Amino acid sequence: MALNWLHKFSDWNPQVFRELKGRLKRHHVLLTVLGSLITQLFVLLFFWSVLPVARSSNLNTYTDDLYVDHNAYCTGEGSYRSLKCLYDSLGNPLVNWQRWWFDVFQAISWVLPFVLLIAGVYLLIGDLGKEERRGTLNFIRLSPQTSQKILLGKLLGVPAVPYLAVLLALPLHGLAAIAAGMPISDVLSFYLLTTAVCAFCYTAALLYALMGGVQGWTGAVVVWMSYTLFYQLWHSWSDSSLRLQWFYFLINGSRTTALTFALLTLGTGTYGLWQAVNRRFRNPDLTLLSKRQSYGMTLCFEVWLIGFVFRDLQTYEHPFYDLIGLGFFNLLWYMVLFAALTPQRQMLIDWARYRRERVTSAKQFWSRSIVKDLLWSEKSPALVAITLNLLITAIVVTPWVLSWSRPNSSPREGLVTIILGSTFTLICAAIAQLMMFMKSPKRAVWAAGTVAAVGILPPVMFAILGVSYSKVPLTWLFPFGAFATFQQGVSMTTAFTAFLGHLGILSLLSLRLTRQLKRAGESEMKALLAASRG
Repeated sequence: MALNWLHKFSDWNPQVFRELKGRLKRHHVLLTVLGSLITQLFVLLFFWSVLPVARSSNLNTYTDDLYVDHNAYCTGEGSYRSLKCLYDSLGNPLVNWQRWWFDVFQAISWVLPFVLLIAGVYLLIGDLGKEERRGTLNFIRLSPQTSQKILLGKLLGVPAVPYLAVLLALPLHGLAAIAAGMPISDVLSFYLLTTAVCAFCYTAALLYALMGGVQGWTGAVVVWMSYTLFYQLWHSWSDSSLRLQWFYFLINGSRTTALTFALLTLGTGTYGLWQAVNRRFRNPDLTLLSKRQSYGMTLCFEVWLIGFVFRDLQTYEHPFYDLIGLGFFNLLWYMVLFAALTPQRQMLIDWARYRRERVTSAKQFWSRSIVKDLLWSEKSPALVAITLNLLITAIVVTPWVLSWSRPNSSPREGLVTIILGSTFTLICAAIAQLMMFMKSPKRAVWAAGTVAAVGILPPVMFAILGVSYSKVPLTWLFPFGAFATFQQGVSMTTAFTAFLGHLGILSLLSLRLTRQLKRAGESEMKALLAASRG
């Protein structure tokens, strides 16, 4: 019977069976069981040690009046963590066991996701890195299984040891919840949220490993810091005194709405990461996202992001500051798009040769059909696709900017900020594409470093040299993120001059990229013709 069950399980997903067979060995299981049980015992002993102690029976009445003990788990009056202890006739303290079990539940609730996230991310990155070094990852790609089944097998099988450790702790976690009087809905919400966070982080770990990341500790440290921040934010948002709104809808009005919003956000992010992981696993030479996928993801991200700027009028005094915040998060988003959409050098050469084969002269290189190619082809340069993504962003944000009615925030300043931010983003995209066309094996590092330097170094240099907004406003309108200068009274003439400067720089970079593509296409065609004649 058990053998038949194992056969069915292996037929459903052989990759899961392979991973479980390799990881759930006897000594691994034994160490995991011991570690989980010892950790649970340590948690119980720690909370047992902070309980109030019994009073000595030989104390007289006068001493009893002076000897007043305070403890977080006493039942008398006082503050939350310093309550007066009450004792029975035998001197034993009256303990608030419900609060004690609630703190045990809270402690285990912090430890369980921590173990799953840190250990799971570390193991996933290390496993794929090992498979890549041994060459077995390419062998797995050639198997008849679909890429989704293989990746799902990795997600379910590689972190098998952390899964086992957490499963062994669930009985104590459930007992603590029952003893603390926790509603079953809150416990289920915790499990759902933990599952969603793990799915998001595990998928991101797979993508990081497939992109060449082999240091599992790096991913573990990032997840640890992110988890700590996320945990604090979750508890802060659950506080009714904080009003977190999205399109005027109060997210933290109840646990149900907060959980629903978190699950939808994490689910959408996991879906996007999953698409990138699938593409990267099937063909490591492809871009992380197709251009078509990027348009949909940008639309979802912008709608999600702009929802946070719609708040009650009492807290909505300066919308221009919200626009600066949107600009910062969009900067991060477009950095991701640069990496996800910019093709490698060989892909650009293949595309240039393909274009060269379809035209009869160099003058027709940029024909009408190329617009469709630049918008949808995965091997074409990403500049036009980034432009369309920026247009999607502008379409989402512009109606909100036009609705400004505050005297300290002008819609005109907001629109100019969007335009200058978009043109500067295109400049960064063109620089990244030119860097990726280099012959250097470190071209990705060069691209990231150059884009970061263009965006960060100019404001830093201006600040060091003492070039203020009021003295030379034009210089501050070139680096991205410095558009708060409009609040210093920058004229529209200066802004228009900066816009022309952006267009001039973008034109030079585009011309340079076009010439490199033409030259690469011609050289590739000559090499192919020479090889065919030989």
